[in-house]
Formats: sequence, C-alpha cells, structure tokens
Amino acid sequence: MKKILGIVVLGLLLSGNANSKTIVVKANPEKGFNFPYLLKTSKKTSDAKYLIVESNNTGNGKSIKDMTSKAKKSLGWILGSDIAKKLNFPLLMPVFPFATKEIEKDLPNLKWHYYFPQLDSDTIKINNDKYKRIDLQLIAMIDDARERLLKENNQSINEKVIFTGFSSSSLFAARFTFLNPDRVSVAVGGGIGGLLPVPADKINGIETIYPIGTYDFVKITGKKFNLEEYKNTPQFYWQGTKDKSNPFRKGAEDLTDKEFGIVKKLFVDGLLFESSPVSLEVNTVMWKNSQKYINQIVDNVKFESPKNLGHQVDNKMLLKSVKFIKENL
Repeated sequence: MKKILGIVVLGLLLSGNANSKTIVVKANPEKGFNFPYLLKTSKKTSDAKYLIVESNNTGNGKSIKDMTSKAKKSLGWILGSDIAKKLNFPLLMPVFPFATKEIEKDLPNLKWHYYFPQLDSDTIKINNDKYKRIDLQLIAMIDDARERLLKENNQSINEKVIFTGFSSSSLFAARFTFLNPDRVSVAVGGGIGGLLPVPADKINGIETIYPIGTYDFVKITGKKFNLEEYKNTPQFYWQGTKDKSNPFRKGAEDLTDKEFGIVKKLFVDGLLFESSPVSLEVNTVMWKNSQKYINQIVDNVKFESPKNLGHQVDNKMLLKSVKFIKENL
C-alpha cells in the first residue's frame, strides 16, 4: 500500500497537479531533434491555440537522463509554468545538455565550453550533427508537439509560440527570438543579466557579432537578419534594481574573449569589467545601455526595472508578463 501511495505522490509531483500530465518525448533525429523534450498539458489546455516554450535551466547534469529528471522537477517552479497555468496553455521544455558525460565523449575537452542554457555563440557554431543548431532542433520539437496535440486533441496550435524565461532561460528566450522571430508570437523574460542582443551590425562603428548584434548573422545562420519580422515580435524583459546576477565577465563561458572586448567597449561606460564578478553598478549600466541601443532601432521591445527586486520573480512581474502576453497575442 505504501509503495502504491508513493508512486501516486511521485506522479502528482512530476505532473505539477492532479489535473495535468507531463510526457517525455524521446529524441527523434528523423524529425530533426536529437534530445528529448517535455510536454505538459491538462484538461484546461485542450482548447488552447498557443504553446508556451521555456528552455531548461537546471545547471549541468551527469547525463541526458539526469537532466531530464531535473527538468521535470523544474516544471513546478519556472516562470513558464506559472504563465501556462494562468493562461491555460500547454508548455514545452526542451532538455538540452550542459557539461554531461555525453558531451565529454562527443566533444572532447569542451565539456564546459558550450553554454547550451544561454544559446551562446559557441553553441550556435557547433558543427557536430548531434548538437548542431539547437534552436532549429527546438523548432522541430515545437512542430512535433503541434502534430501530437492536433492528433490527440484535435488542437490547432499556432506555429508561433510564446517564449518565456528567467535568468539563463530568459537569455535563451531573447536569443532564440533574435535568431527566429518568425516562430515567436510573444517573448517575455526576467532577470535577463543586463545584456540583450541588439538588431544592428554595428554600434558606434564597432562590429557587433552574435550574441551582441547581427554583424555575423549570415555567416552563422546562412540567412539575413529579418528586421521587419523582429519588429513585429512583441517582447518584454525586466531586471530588478537590486538584481546582482550577471554571467558576463572575462574568462567565463558566457562570452568569448572577442565578445567580452566588444561588451567592454560598448556596454559598461568605462567601469571596472574584468574577471571578477560583475558589480550591481556595472549590471545596471549594461542593462541601461542594452535598452538604449535597442530603442534606437525598434520600438517593439518593452523594458522594466522593478524597484528593489532582486534575482527573483514576484507576483507583480508575473501578472505583468501575463498581461503583456494577453495584450499582444
């Protein structure tokens, strides 16, 4: 009896609540994705027309199996789950690797080099077929989920998704939208870390490569940056005035040395920016400059700096995110 009860409780924990279910869809290279994804639905999502997507942000794992387990648990607290619950939309989470044994085997001595949780430039430039262009692999996952929901629930899900995220997954959301604006209806993210991609080849005469700008966009994607499509994609990002979380510094996996040099020239206004943890002052200045550069080019990206908010999601910002999504669908 105790064993049966334990299985039931575990099932409820993994699904989030008694009325929802989460399935693990295995990797399907023939359909274009080499990693599994999670799809969370409920009876209340059966009439939904949109899919919410949030990338996995649970640190590194020993294996994909380990990361899948961590991703399942994260569905109980991520921003996307809260938004999905309020809107009654299904939720998709890819299970991309980070510093796993598989990476160590497939890409020797580069275990920590590729920061999949943030869709950094090293990750985008991988040529290994298994790990190549995870943003396109995610699109294949989205289309697979749309097929499943159509077949199982007769749901017609829009090909443009709602992308959400917090912290590293907010950077993933912003960068995915930057790379593929034609597949995003609305994007929201918090605790963004100060640095957002700017839709420009150059800033103040300095060439801005991905993920800072679009200078090498054709080289890394094989297509031109679609500025008009980007302009038509509503986005909302916030960073609290007390948020000290910033992954960008010299020598970290978040930026290459070349990217670090560009950020230092353009985003920190001459403040100390080296290998030590980024100060709140630098983080704030970087955040303000990101807004300034983006606002000079487009007007579809909304920003907010909630007073006295640290690296967290409070109910106020959750409700503002939901409102922004509703207003822009």
